[in-house]
Formats: sequence, C-alpha cells, structure tokens
Amino acid sequence: MQKMQICISRIEKSRFFHAFLDQIQTPPVMEYFNKVLSSELKMQMVIYGIGSIESYEPPRLQLSLAILMKKHFIWIGDMEVFDPILSETESRVLEALGCSVLSINEHGRRQALKPTMFFMPHCEAELYNNLLHANWKLNLLNNMILFGNSFETYEQHLSFMNSAILQSTGHIVAAQEFTNEFRIETISDDYFNAFHDSSWHFFSPVLEVELPSLKL
Repeated sequence: MQKMQICISRIEKSRFFHAFLDQIQTPPVMEYFNKVLSSELKMQMVIYGIGSIESYEPPRLQLSLAILMKKHFIWIGDMEVFDPILSETESRVLEALGCSVLSINEHGRRQALKPTMFFMPHCEAELYNNLLHANWKLNLLNNMILFGNSFETYEQHLSFMNSAILQSTGHIVAAQEFTNEFRIETISDDYFNAFHDSSWHFFSPVLEVELPSLKL
C-alpha cells in the first residue's frame, strides 16, 4: 500500500499526468468520451492484465493512472480488475484503493452492454483480439473505449509477425477501418516503460457490413 500511495502521489504531480489530463479534455477526445457516455452518467472501467503491483513499478504506475482518472473525472464509475497473477495481498490492496477484484478470468471477453472503458496497457494482442471479438457488433463497439497498445503499430508490423501472432490480430487489423486513435505522450523517461506505445481507441462503425466475419 505504501508503494502504491507513493506512486499515486508522484504521478499526480508529474508533467506526464497533466499532459494526459489535457489530452483527454481536448474537444476531439472529449467528444468521443461524451459520445460513448451518451445519456449515462457513469462509465465503468475494466482493468485487465495489470500485472504484479507488489513486484514491479510499471503496473503500479499504470494502476495509479487509472485511480487518478477516477479521482479527476466524476463520470468514471466502478473499477473492476483482473490479472491471474494477483496475490491475495495485492487483491486486498486493490480493494482498499476502491477497486473490485474479479474472481473469474474472462480472457478479455467482456461485452460492453453499457458504456465501458477497458484499461489494458501493454496486454498481449490476443487479449485485445478477444475483447473485439466479444464486442463485434455495432451497439457494443459504440459502447466501449480502449486504452492499450497502439493498433496502428500492430498494423505497421504485420509483415514482421509470425503466423501465430498474425492469427491473434485479425480483429485488431479489421477494426482499423473504424478506429480513431489518439497516442499518449510519455513526456519523460520515468513513464516510458509503463506507457510507451499506448493509445486511446474509439470505435465508430456505421454499418454492420463494416464488421467482417472473422474466426478467433
């Protein structure tokens, strides 16, 4: 808990965090958040693959950012967390910090039946792919926001991927047709490991035919 409190305090005072808040509040980005919220007052946050907050600093920084977002934006609602490696002690700390720890591994297949922010920095491609596959419908994609690895970067590196990785990026690549991406600036080296190549992703398919039938 001490490690987390130190991390939250440090990141809240940083230039990185102020730039992060400024980006969210720019008209183009805020417009997408408001579009997903629609008539709802709150947007739940689902955090997958956060890692060990006891053993490593990047997961602590990532979780601190999520907690600070909830503190600064009244429209962020309940925060749910899952990572199979979380210890009982880490789970208790997460709960003390206002998060609910999920007991079941959803493998990223949560459907966005209501406005949902998926906070997934530096997760495996397969997890993003699972998430998109589970929400491969107009009404579900329009309900979700994803904070995670840049989809543009995945697309740029397609020619270097082996067949196994290619298979796990089908929905990521297909979603590029209707994804609006805003990259995060890490500002300083202190936050590079935790947030490099991270982006906000907003999905706005207009027609069902934009969603090709893909195998998982």
